[in-house]
Amino acid sequence: MTASIAGALLLIGRKLLTAFIQLLVIATLIFSVMYIMPGDPVLLLLGADSNPSAEAVASMRTQLGLDQPVISQYFIWLWKALHLDFGVSLVNGYPISRYVLANLPRTLELAFAAIIIATLIGVPLGIAAALKRGSLRDTALTSIATVGISVPVYILGTLLVLLFSLKLGWLPASGYTDISRNVAEHFRKLALPAFALGFGLAASIARMTRSSMLEILGRDFVRTLRAKGMSERRIIWQHVLRNAAIPIVTIIGLQLGNLMGGTVLVEAMFNWPGLSTLLVGAVSARNYPLVQGSMLAIAALFILINLVVELLYSLLDPRIRRKRA
Repeated sequence: MTASIAGALLLIGRKLLTAFIQLLVIATLIFSVMYIMPGDPVLLLLGADSNPSAEAVASMRTQLGLDQPVISQYFIWLWKALHLDFGVSLVNGYPISRYVLANLPRTLELAFAAIIIATLIGVPLGIAAALKRGSLRDTALTSIATVGISVPVYILGTLLVLLFSLKLGWLPASGYTDISRNVAEHFRKLALPAFALGFGLAASIARMTRSSMLEILGRDFVRTLRAKGMSERRIIWQHVLRNAAIPIVTIIGLQLGNLMGGTVLVEAMFNWPGLSTLLVGAVSARNYPLVQGSMLAIAALFILINLVVELLYSLLDPRIRRKRA
């Protein structure tokens, strides 16, 4: 028991160290790219059209710490980032951390809603297709999954708006309502962007579930259980699905991580004020500190989600825990 706990702690420690190194590398790249980009943030902050004086420019450089060596700027920025201090916006002087913390929950909500929809649709469809391999149902579900993967999210989003908003009038076409103001309206406006984002993921999950289920169904222990007279329902839910869960959890976790950086089109199309929308606006305005903070937040979420998925492997399959420990 003690050895098992020690092995689990060692595995968690390794994963945390790897995640920290990954985040450090990404933070270095973000700082470097922003530093070498054209344009002067001081002139942007002061207003290049106002022709600021040399004294004003020098004073602002000192205030922002831009008069120090690059390596010093990097370590200062990194230290502040570890304390969730990303500086202030070059447009209005508002703290970047408040921008990120205000928009991050909306992106997380959209991503989790999409992955829940994708899982609820994809896993049952994959199981249904696998249990009737080669049948008309299998062919139909596989075709639907192929279409779901092939259709771009902006086309699907447009079709959803045309059908459910303009034609049927069931759901709003776009916008955002805070949940504290109106719960029902909040989820009505969340439905279309979440489904548009989750439908393609549902197709990927369905295909992975089908292939994983078929692989497990063809193994010897399944034939043995059937020979012993165990019911098909019990075989499927207690044995086959459990053994097929690891690749399913893998793709769900990876897709959730990818959603952190893949919500740009959906947020823009449905006017959902999330982190991706914030990042696009910051890039357009050349608001470098806001770009750095947004990118670092997205990268940290991606790494954190992948870390959680990796640790879930060990819970689902003890063989992985013993091997990595």
